[in-house]
Amino acid sequence: MLVFGHPKIPCPQFVRVKQVEQIAKISAKHCIYFKASGAYAFDLANHCTKQQVKYAVGIENLKEFVWMINFKPAYLVVYKKPENYQNLADDYLLDARILWVIDHEEQVLEALKMRIDGVIFSQILSFNPIVSQDMLE
Repeated sequence: MLVFGHPKIPCPQFVRVKQVEQIAKISAKHCIYFKASGAYAFDLANHCTKQQVKYAVGIENLKEFVWMINFKPAYLVVYKKPENYQNLADDYLLDARILWVIDHEEQVLEALKMRIDGVIFSQILSFNPIVSQDMLE
């Protein structure tokens, strides 16, 4: 099980972007992150796929799930009912990993019981400046 954002477990920093132009400025050691509900989500996903950039996309409903899986993200970040998305990912043999956004360490065991691919602590996403100077190559 993948765990992102735990203070004792190293992980890449997730860097939120809102425009395609920002992606080229971010170091490859970071993971691009954006929400599927954003105005430029399709452009961002398409760019990342074409440029083979590893990225995570936050999805809030099944429609966003369907659209975004076609762009082959590394991670699908879900906020509610992760088991529904995990079942779909398993049924369709998706390469993308489902990451459930959690607030507390105790939720890791819940995710384990639901057989979710991984968890990501909400702090790692909320404490996420949109491209700061130290994230540039």
